[in-house]
Amino acid sequence: MPENPTEFFNATAELVIAGRKIRLEMPVPAGPVRLIELLPLFRYLTDAFVGLAVDKTQAEGLTVSCRKGCGACCRQVVPIAEIEARRLRDLVDEMPEPRRSEILARFERARQRLREAGLLEKLHDPNRVVDDDLATLGLDYFHLGIACPFLEAESCSIYAERPLICREYLVVTPAENCAQPTADTVKPVKLTIHTSRTIRDLNAAWSVHATRWVPLALALEWVDAHSDESPRRPGTELMREVLGRLTGSEIPKPG
Repeated sequence: MPENPTEFFNATAELVIAGRKIRLEMPVPAGPVRLIELLPLFRYLTDAFVGLAVDKTQAEGLTVSCRKGCGACCRQVVPIAEIEARRLRDLVDEMPEPRRSEILARFERARQRLREAGLLEKLHDPNRVVDDDLATLGLDYFHLGIACPFLEAESCSIYAERPLICREYLVVTPAENCAQPTADTVKPVKLTIHTSRTIRDLNAAWSVHATRWVPLALALEWVDAHSDESPRRPGTELMREVLGRLTGSEIPKPG
């Protein structure tokens, strides 16, 4: 479980994204923390950047078609960072019975489907999946129709805790097109900043496991097989590096 630091630094940042200024206010832990303890802040940043992209999309006369009850995108691979996999493991462990057992059973059924389809071994080592093969792997996975273990009634049952990449994926094309997605029939909201990718890369660079990403469907077993040996660093230092990676510029130290 992440530890809760008692001291926070109220950080304020003003960024210019796609020609628009955005002001961010964040309570950042001042003491040494692990990267997973900043996951709520990464969600906040993701939501802020996505909100800016949605505003731009609507200004162009387009409408986001994603709605509650439309869960087609919840049958994709969903690459998440190590810290997100660990949070999902904690989340499931915290669930009361019989819900916990049902969620675990869904993860196991997904694993069995992947084994039967011959995709399990490849997904067990995503570092060996070259970028050119990602699109093919994604389509092969999608065609299996494996629903996210947290999908219920075609809606996310852990919406507040959903992964960063899930927060970023919105489309402006008709929802029915998502059942058979192609580059021509499904158009996502264009993001200037991809927080999920940045956090995955950062997490892989700092982790002893150096895992580029973890498939959500295999998150629990991955965590069970990989101990958490992540180092602690001052929260303000971590956030400066995260914002620097996101913006491609050096973030000054707080005065």
